[in-house]
Amino acid sequence: MPFIIHWVENCSEDEEIFKVQTPAGNLILFVHGDVLFQADWEFAVGPAQTISIAGEHDMQRQLNQYWLTPEKPIHLKLLKQGSDFRNKVWAELCRIPFGETITYSALARRIGSAARAVGNACRDNPFPLIIPCHRVVSVSGMGGYSGQTEGDFMAIKSKLLAFEAAHKK
Repeated sequence: MPFIIHWVENCSEDEEIFKVQTPAGNLILFVHGDVLFQADWEFAVGPAQTISIAGEHDMQRQLNQYWLTPEKPIHLKLLKQGSDFRNKVWAELCRIPFGETITYSALARRIGSAARAVGNACRDNPFPLIIPCHRVVSVSGMGGYSGQTEGDFMAIKSKLLAFEAAHKK
């Protein structure tokens, strides 16, 4: 995976919110300085929070480049959050190779947990796309995405998986 994550314990600079256009939809990034503390898909955020900053933030520029050259590494600082268990799941998600999927139950076996617990941690992922929970599927199909099993989130999951399949080396 081209995302190289540098975990940061805290950040205190002014908050900026901006948008990255992706083939799966617009991703809204919430940033303090050079630290990403949340990302979400635009329709989940709501128009009141969706504002763009003047100019282009370096993180925004790097993520825009991702869609052109997905094999190029991108270094991102993310604010560490969540329980130890969620961090364990999210770290394991980052080990799933680009263009591949794993089932909730297989991922759970890797970390000595249960599929439902893994699914809950995926649902609570504060960094969709970057921590690739879209690569986790059910033994009987697509599973869910961001706690949904149909609708806009599932369309995003399908588009992300299709993009990765088309660009897998």
